[in-house]
Order: sequence, then C-alpha cells, then structure tokens
Amino acid sequence: MKTSWSFISTGSVALGESLLQKMLVAFLIIAVLFASLPAANVYAAPVNTDSRNELKGEWRDKIQNVRDESFFYERVRVYPADFKDPVELAQAHQLLNDYGVAFRAAGTLILNHAGFDSNGQILNESQANQTIKGVAEYLRVMRALRNKLSDLEGDYRLLPPGMTTTTSS
Repeated sequence: MKTSWSFISTGSVALGESLLQKMLVAFLIIAVLFASLPAANVYAAPVNTDSRNELKGEWRDKIQNVRDESFFYERVRVYPADFKDPVELAQAHQLLNDYGVAFRAAGTLILNHAGFDSNGQILNESQANQTIKGVAEYLRVMRALRNKLSDLEGDYRLLPPGMTTTTSS
C-alpha cells in the first residue's frame, strides 16, 4: 500500500510546528536572560572630560548671571509717583516680589552647589547638571519678570550703585 503524500505532509507540518514552538520558547528565554544582565555597567561610556569642562564653564556662567541679576534686584525701586494706575503699581510690586523669590531660590541652589565642591569642581555629574538646569530656570523666570516689569506703563528706577543700603538683622 502506498502512503498518501498529503498524510506525510501533515505529519511533517506538525513536527515542524513543534520544533518551531520549541525554538521560539528557547529564543524568548535567552532574550529574557540577556535583558536581565546589567547592561548599564557593561556599556557605560568613559567619563568625558570635555563635558565636565563644559559643565564647569556653565556653572561659572550661571553664578555670574545670578550676580548680574543681583545688581538689578538690589537697585530697583518702584515709586507711586511713577505709576498713574494703582493696579499697575501693585502689579509692579508683585513682579518684584516674584523676582525676589526666583533670585533667592537661584542663590540657594548656588549656595548648596549640589554636584560641585566649594571650588566649582564637579563631584557628581548628574547632580551638577540638575543644579545648572535649576539655576538656568530661575534665571529665565527672572528675565521674564523683568520684561513684564518693563512692559508696564509706569517706570521703575535703578538707584546708583553706591546708593543701595542693606540692613543686618
């Protein structure tokens, strides 16, 4: 008796599916094992001195920018005589209050200098980057508030550099 070709092909397809399923399961197990390896340690890039130098340069720039903004904050004054509308005067005071909050927050980040030592050397690159981003955000807020203050109808005055007084508590 001759064997039917259709019967043989059916048997081989079933055998092939079983082999294919076993290969798929083995591949998935290998993929899961490979994914569980600590790839971050294996493929970690070496420390880039250029990026560290850039961060140190950015840090110095941010400190200088906050210092520059302090000259504005210490010298700016708004007087009722310079504003016709009392609502605008109140807005000017609120903008200066918000400016002061951003200025002090940037100063706090610089004082704490997370990621940097007291000489500006990088201790932790990730923390240093976050600190720089935080100071940059506060500087952006200060510039935006300063622009809003300039857009008001009234004027603000800047005292001459020697005229500012500070009180000690």
